[in-house]
Amino acid sequence: MLHYSNPVDIKGELATGGLENGRKAERTGVEIGAGLRQRGASGVTVQILDLSTHGFRASTHLDLQQGADVWLKLPGLEALHAKVAWSNAHFIGCAFERPLHPAVLQMMVRK
Repeated sequence: MLHYSNPVDIKGELATGGLENGRKAERTGVEIGAGLRQRGASGVTVQILDLSTHGFRASTHLDLQQGADVWLKLPGLEALHAKVAWSNAHFIGCAFERPLHPAVLQMMVRK
């Protein structure tokens, strides 16, 4: 498990490879209420803090382990399958199993 002194430090942990800072895609800061569900469990409400074509960072009360399968329900979209890449306190970073189309990302950011 990763340990951080403040939540801002968490921003760099989701993706590797691709961009200069090691990311697969640029992340955009957002504030989106969404649903999150683990396999075989009921959904809960989470706050999406940043979003990219390849994943997201969220605030949640769930205790999720690295590698756990989750489904993210963003407003207006079908549930998106993702895997937990990291978790720390009340924050998680997840990687989508299939990247979001860039137009879908832009639609979510504009909302």
